[in-house]
Order: sequence, then structure tokens, then C-alpha cells
Amino acid sequence: MRYLGPYDVLAVAARVLRCSSADAVLRTDLNAVERVLDSVRLTSGLAESAGVMLAGLVRARPFDAANRVVAVAVVLQFVSLNRAELQLEPVADVDDLLDRIAAGEASYREAGAFIRSRLEHRPVKPEDLQDDLRLELLLSEETLTFDVEQEWWRGVRMYEQFSDPARRVIVLAQEEARGFDHAYVGTEHLLLGLITEGQSIAARVLNAVGITAPAVKELVVEIIGRGNGAAEGSIPFTPRAKSTFEYAWGESKARGAEQVRPEHLLLGVLNDRDGVGGQIITKLAADIDQVRRKLEERMTWRERSESLVTGMLAEGASWTTYGRRHHLIHELTALLDENERLHEQVANLRDLLRRHEIDPDS
Repeated sequence: MRYLGPYDVLAVAARVLRCSSADAVLRTDLNAVERVLDSVRLTSGLAESAGVMLAGLVRARPFDAANRVVAVAVVLQFVSLNRAELQLEPVADVDDLLDRIAAGEASYREAGAFIRSRLEHRPVKPEDLQDDLRLELLLSEETLTFDVEQEWWRGVRMYEQFSDPARRVIVLAQEEARGFDHAYVGTEHLLLGLITEGQSIAARVLNAVGITAPAVKELVVEIIGRGNGAAEGSIPFTPRAKSTFEYAWGESKARGAEQVRPEHLLLGVLNDRDGVGGQIITKLAADIDQVRRKLEERMTWRERSESLVTGMLAEGASWTTYGRRHHLIHELTALLDENERLHEQVANLRDLLRRHEIDPDS
């Protein structure tokens, strides 16, 4: 599901209030907006998420004028980005709901049920993906006017927590975008960056399920087409790509990782099935859930191995010098990489035996 960021909300507010982006910032309680959006990310299902958003914005009153109108407009934007439409007729019923929310008589659950009864999902078509990209780029342009370009996702500190391979994925994604003459970096370019990086767990899992760079590039051209030339300098990221970074950052923290790695980025791409990257994986892989399972299995195995290595070195701290410890870490990391390659080969062999109706465990 596609989530809105605080600057997406500000872009909508600026349009509704017919003011500049700078004025929208001054007229909005950003802390309140962020609290509501954080609550939305804890929900599942479009109707429930929209209900939490509507109830939260109406009660928090983050906008200094036309708060209800802006709140409804933000919800309509959120629903539209997730390929659905919300029927507001008769308006009297909507006004009654907003009155009861403001008075504390209606909960977010009631708001979600109301929205669910009026929600119409649109079928997904290639042209829909193109429309989404155009809309995302418009929102990105709005975002840049808030003079926060240097904080393109949760501030610089998050980027500093990316591992060198993860940063390389981002650089490769930018190069892929330029190769298509695209003026943005989306989830499809991140997917290509993950594949071409080649050394990470994410790259190996994608290769194992048959997702290759040529196949992905062919679908990118089919779905989106080539652009008219990328702009000079840095290429902006679409809101979906930024959401992927945020999801990856959250996954790394939840799993106790010290840095965001390529596999966390792939989890972010897999999480957004409606993004172009997720759509491409769905087309090329027999089962996108199977891709996620394979990735998590590899991640779990690697995390356990690294934990054992760390524990062993900690226990031997009294007899290992810094140089010796550094050498051991390097050697054990290389051993983990080799074991991982062997594990992949064994898994492929087991799959081959099963395809020939031979039980590998017999």
C-alpha cells in the first residue's frame, strides 16, 4: 500500500488553501501531521488506514483553516494513490460523520467502516502505473519547494546508516534511471540497482528466482517507456522510492541490524506491490510471497551466523588483539559468504530433484 508523507500532505493543503508551499508550512502543525501519518502506517487495509487518517486529521486540527476540507482532500489523495475512489455523496452523511468525529462520538473504526462502504477499487492497468508515476513526480516537485531537499527521507542520519552495498544500490539505481532517460528514480530503478549490485543476499535471491536485469528492463520499457532525458545533477526520488527507504530503515531496526542493507531495500520493494518494482516482480516471479520467504530465510540464516561469530569473538576478547580480531572477522565473513553460496547450490539441487519427483529427504 502506498502511504503519504508529511510533505505530500502539505502539497495537498497548499492546493486546497490556494497558498504557496511556504505559507502551507507556516499554517500547518507538522508534528500533528506526522503523528497521524505514523498511526496510519500501523494499520492494514485501505479502508482502515483511511479511517485512521480522517479521524486523526479531524481531531488534531493541524491546519489553521478549512481543516475538515483539507482532511477530506488528503484522504481522497491517499485513496486515489492506492487505485480506489471514495464516493462522497450524499455530502450530508459525510458532514454528520465529521461532526461526530470532532465531538469524540465516532472512532477511527467507525470512520473506516464508513469509508469501506463507499470505496470502489479500480482494476490495475499499465496506464494506471504511468498515471501514478506522473502524479508522484508532481508531488516530488511540490516537496522540493519546501526547501527540505537535503532531508529526502527522515533526514541525513538515516542515509548515514546505510551500508556501503546499500549505498551502491542507490547509485546504481540512479544510473539505471539515466539509462532510461527518466527524470526520477522509482522502485523499478531500485530493483535494477539491487540486481546489478550482484553480491548481496538480495541479488542472489532475485537471481535464484529468475529475475534478471534484461527481463526487468524490458518490462520497464513496456510499462513506462523511455523518458525525454534526465535532468543534470541529482535525480529526485519518487515518494514510493522514499517510502521504500523508510520501510527498509524500519526493517533494519526491527531486526537489530546495525545498518540498512540491500536485503532490507528489497523487503521495501516487495512490500509495495503496487509500485512498478513490485508489479515487475509479480510478473516475473511465480509467487511474490515465495520471493519474500526465500529472502527472509537467507537473512535469518545469515543473522544467526553473524550472531555466533560475534559471540565467539566476544568470548575470546582476552586472547585476541585488535589486529587478530580484525583478521578473524574478515576470514569468518568470507566463510559465511562461501557457505551461503553452497547453501544456494544445495537449495537449487533440492528444487531440481523435486521437479523430477524425487524426494531430496528420502
